[in-house]
Amino acid sequence: MLVSILHRATGDGMALVGLGVLVWWLGALASGPEAYDRFLAVMTSPIGWFVLVGLSWAFFTHLMSGLRHFVLDIGAGYELDTNRFWSVACPLLGVLFTIGFWAFIFWRDGGLF
Repeated sequence: MLVSILHRATGDGMALVGLGVLVWWLGALASGPEAYDRFLAVMTSPIGWFVLVGLSWAFFTHLMSGLRHFVLDIGAGYELDTNRFWSVACPLLGVLFTIGFWAFIFWRDGGLF
């Protein structure tokens, strides 16, 4: 039940918050260097990092849960132990992939910017 609720919440979060960030980014990109610098300043502030990391966590958690549902839709994984294992593993894998993603971003070629 928790994985299902988390799947819906992460999907809604990505749709609402992710769309807002995307539209703001595109608007700032089209509006010139000053608007884009303002966007970068906000997105590299602690609140901006929180939003970006939260969006990437939502993406990876939603992806893992979606893959779990795909496997269930083809008729596999309904055994109680298997289902329970993947119910726990999906959110944990989402956290691990988020950490790996941001580690890759920060440590590739000497940093983010």
